[in-house]
Amino acid sequence: MNRIFTLVLLAFGFASAAHADYIPASWTDSANVNGVYIGDRQSYTYSHDLTDNGFRPLNDLISSFRLSINLADDDNNLWRDGLEFAFIDLPGIEGDSFVASFGSGEEYGGFSILGLLQLNALGTLTVTISSIMGDFNLVSSVLTAQGVSNVANVPEPGALGLLGVGLLGIALSKRRRKQTA
Repeated sequence: MNRIFTLVLLAFGFASAAHADYIPASWTDSANVNGVYIGDRQSYTYSHDLTDNGFRPLNDLISSFRLSINLADDDNNLWRDGLEFAFIDLPGIEGDSFVASFGSGEEYGGFSILGLLQLNALGTLTVTISSIMGDFNLVSSVLTAQGVSNVANVPEPGALGLLGVGLLGIALSKRRRKQTA
């Protein structure tokens, strides 16, 4: 009977100590891209890194994200307005998009499943912007992710006390067994 009581106390102590809470969280990263020039039929690749903003890959979990990109005409007379086309490439194919209108604020808002997997595994998202026709400026790129943060609880003194009582009970039962043998 004492042995069962001791094992129950020991198990309760370990279960309390290993408990973790998941709290809603969001992470935002603004890439330092203001004014990056992308020439005719050229590409520019950059990454957003959420680990700089507290995200812990394989510990926290991102359930959704939104990438907001702002492009602007470079006011170069070589290409007239309306004849410039960009291609936004995220990991996977479902987040890719063509952009034909520049300077209206957010030209792209997107999401991709493989991008979500990359964010959860590495904490980064790789983006490539290509000029299909014309030249333009990359003004801003903002990544906002929502999910849950895994915050491990520090064991309470009561749980640690129960763990100590369980360990003491095991030690006493072993001592008693040695004395009777």
